Parts: sequence; C-alpha cells; structure tokens
Amino acid sequence: MKNNRRVIPAMTNHTAAAEKARLAPGVWTMVSVYRGFQSGDSVARGIRAGRVSAYRPAGTFEAYPAMHDDGTAVWARCVDGVPDITPMPQTLTVRVPNYGTQRGYEGVRITTVEISSKCQRCGGPRGPLTAHHFVKDGTPLVCDRWVNDCGHPDEYSIVLTEAQRRVDLAGVPRPKDPQVKGVEGGQFTVPVDFIALALKTKPWMRARAVAKLLEDLGHRQAAEVIRTFAESNVTGYQTSAKAAALYLIERDMGRPANATWVDGRIGYEADADTSTTTGDEK
Repeated sequence: MKNNRRVIPAMTNHTAAAEKARLAPGVWTMVSVYRGFQSGDSVARGIRAGRVSAYRPAGTFEAYPAMHDDGTAVWARCVDGVPDITPMPQTLTVRVPNYGTQRGYEGVRITTVEISSKCQRCGGPRGPLTAHHFVKDGTPLVCDRWVNDCGHPDEYSIVLTEAQRRVDLAGVPRPKDPQVKGVEGGQFTVPVDFIALALKTKPWMRARAVAKLLEDLGHRQAAEVIRTFAESNVTGYQTSAKAAALYLIERDMGRPANATWVDGRIGYEADADTSTTTGDEK
C-alpha cells in the first residue's frame, strides 16, 4: 500500500520573527526557509496582507519569497513608522574587475554588469555598493564592493557568470522546439528528466498530471513549483507539461524572478487572498 503521508516541516515562530523585524524597522530579516516555493510565496503574501496575526495590521510589513540553497526563503521587514522607506530594486548595476578567461590573458578591465539585488545563496538583499579605487599595472581603476548582511560572499568571477547568464536568457530568443533536459547540477535536474521521459509516451501531458506524477515520485518541491507556475498562467492547468519542464529549467539556469517593485511594495502576478492564516501557522 502506498504511503501518501506528507512530512510536515517544523512550525515557524512568527511571533518571534515579527518581533525581531520590529526591533530593526526597515531592515530585511529572514522569517524562515520553506521546502516548496508555493509554501514560501503563500506565507509572504499572508505577511503582507496581515493574514498572519503577528504581522498585523495589514501593510505594516513587506515580504517576499526567494530561492534559497535549501528551498524557498521568506524575507520580511517592518515599515511601520519608517519615513521615506527606500524601495528595494529588482536589479543592481555594478562595476566589477574582469581578468578574462582566455588562456594567456593578462591584465584587468572594468566591466559594468546587471545582477539580481538578492543573494544567490539565500535570497537576502545584497549589501550597499561602495566605490573601491585600486591601481593595476600603473593604471588607476575603480570598481564596486559590497558586503551581504547574510554573510555569503560574492566573488567577482561568480558575479560575472551570473550577469552573463542574465544576458543570455534575456537576449536569446527561445528556440521553437526547446529541448527538455535537466540542467547539470540544478535543483530540478531529476524532475525535469522524469518529465522528459513521460513526454516521450504522452507528448500532450498537462501540468496538473505532471505535478501529480512528480509528487508520487517524491519530488514535492518541483510539483509545488509547477502548480504555482500553472496557476499564474491564463491557461491554468491546461498549461502543458513541457512548458512546466521548461520553467523548471529556467529556474535552474537562474532566470530572474517575475516580481516587480512599485512604490516600495512587491507586486506579483497573482496576489489574491486565497487562504486565511492566523497565529503562528506555516
């Protein structure tokens, strides 16, 4: 007999998380890390709407979900009584030293690139930029430095890779018949390969069916991400399994989130109140 019981993660102490944020108004703090994106997104929406009682009244807190090494992190900050709160940007434009990757390359040049405003390890806000002046081979140069409050360092070589990936994803047209193949080393590599295998016999498979398949195979996080993706599309669960697989691939390739920032608030494609959460509930 199949055991369909789901493992329930530890409860989040929202009272403690909200109090910590209130003690540092205007500063982003991590609330918790959730296994699935859907869970994290739901909690973030609940915080902003005041459905979680610890964060009432509504509008007292801002919150957003972000990719984390261990799942989806929810970050929040108290904005109550904070005058002229600075909106968090979607991206940062930074100047970084580029030592080149070609064999035998010597010297350094300064490259200006666009990167996410969030740490790629935990989703926390990247630190403020400061100008760093230095001299290389007798030439005075200036680049940007920043220190992330989360403690995760950003090496310039990794930043350049992130920036190039953003350019590739934004500037290259999606192929007419993109290949469904998991990204090597990606978070969703195995689920994507399972979908690719299923599509060989059921090419018209839908997102709902593939989400159920992945959940039965134990890939619950991938299943939740697909459900959230389908719900945000106008076609809903008529969204194809192939489109869902391509979305997982883009997530593993670091495609920027679709969240936008308006007047200091985070806007999402779907921000409707679909549930009521009170107390210290997940």
